[in-house]
Amino acid sequence: MSDASSRFLWPPTIFGGAALAGLALTRLAPLALPGAGALMAWTGYGLIALGCAVALAAEFVFWRAGTNTLPTRPTTTIVATGIYRVTRNPMYLGMTLALVGMGPALGSAWFVLAAPVCVYAVTKLAIEREEAYLAAKFGASYLAYKARVRRWF
Repeated sequence: MSDASSRFLWPPTIFGGAALAGLALTRLAPLALPGAGALMAWTGYGLIALGCAVALAAEFVFWRAGTNTLPTRPTTTIVATGIYRVTRNPMYLGMTLALVGMGPALGSAWFVLAAPVCVYAVTKLAIEREEAYLAAKFGASYLAYKARVRRWF
């Protein structure tokens, strides 16, 4: 087994690809989000900001712990402090919130429709691999953390 959960950066590729596809579809085949308007747009901007804040908080906790955030690099410790006390995958949660927020911000349903597809793809291609990697590397300490903290929220 390689000392990394993946050889590919699945999460940013999946969410970034979905955002680009959403932008293209919004332009080529508009699908308006019901109730679009200024209040909804600001709600979207708020979700994007919240998503970025969640992801940055997660990055900061990893940085303080001295471990890698990239799944293509070795994990050196189980991080169970800060936002990781609430969710095991705050970076992915943050990306999901930002993607969903793009829908009301731009008045397009494509982003909202893409979010569950992204969540499923990230779960299958990244999270399940990460969980197997962490269980193999850290054993009982990771399994105890996994038992007390939810995957998403």
